[in-house]
Amino acid sequence: MTENKSITAMIIEDDEEAISLLEIYLKAFRELEVIDKTTNPRHGIKLLIRKMPDLVFLDIDMPDTNGLEVAEAIKENKLPTEIVFTTAHSKYAFKSLEVKPLDYLVKPFGPEELISVINRYKARAKRKEMERKMDFFIRNSKPIQKLKLPTESGIVFINPEEVMLLQGQENYTYIFLSNGTVELVTTIIHKIMEQIDSPSFVRANRTSFINLQYLRRVDRKNRFCTLTHQNTVIEEPMNRSSITFFEKLNCFPIT
Repeated sequence: MTENKSITAMIIEDDEEAISLLEIYLKAFRELEVIDKTTNPRHGIKLLIRKMPDLVFLDIDMPDTNGLEVAEAIKENKLPTEIVFTTAHSKYAFKSLEVKPLDYLVKPFGPEELISVINRYKARAKRKEMERKMDFFIRNSKPIQKLKLPTESGIVFINPEEVMLLQGQENYTYIFLSNGTVELVTTIIHKIMEQIDSPSFVRANRTSFINLQYLRRVDRKNRFCTLTHQNTVIEEPMNRSSITFFEKLNCFPIT
């Protein structure tokens, strides 16, 4: 993201002229950057998953795949992208409310309407950040309970705060601890994550979760992160969407 740009946006619209006009309007906002655009909604879904923009300006009435279907894909993939529907037909307004968009703009619209959209996004983003901080505070104020997990030879008790990394492999999970040891338990990784239930643990890639308390570095170029604690150093690969998530974090729950 370029300097002074704090909001990323994408445009999915089947009319090239509409895209060009919207880009002109959006360039007036110094804090906003249009990172991609497309007239193909199916390709747009792939771009959204890969780039996870803060905002998407999404035309509803498109051939083949309409905007409501794109919005459903955003929901299914649990993307943090806020949706701004754009359409020339108000008949879609009621149906679009089911996906809880940030806003709904009826064409033709101008810069005045976009000012309202951007201000609404900022207010919602600020509220979500406060909710995240409060959620972290509440969860970490609770008494810590050890995890009781089965192994091939018995049972192991683990303090979640000592877990640096979880790596899932089919029906097993490797648990990397801050003292340098590794435990192999016979529980799938998602069951363990349900027990931990902490905002300190985030996904690094398709099969692993890391504890932000031990995060030292994120290497965007080579796509890996480094976790450290005293003499214990762990490097874990990261996928593109996870790196994008870290770039968007305003606060890390690191103590």
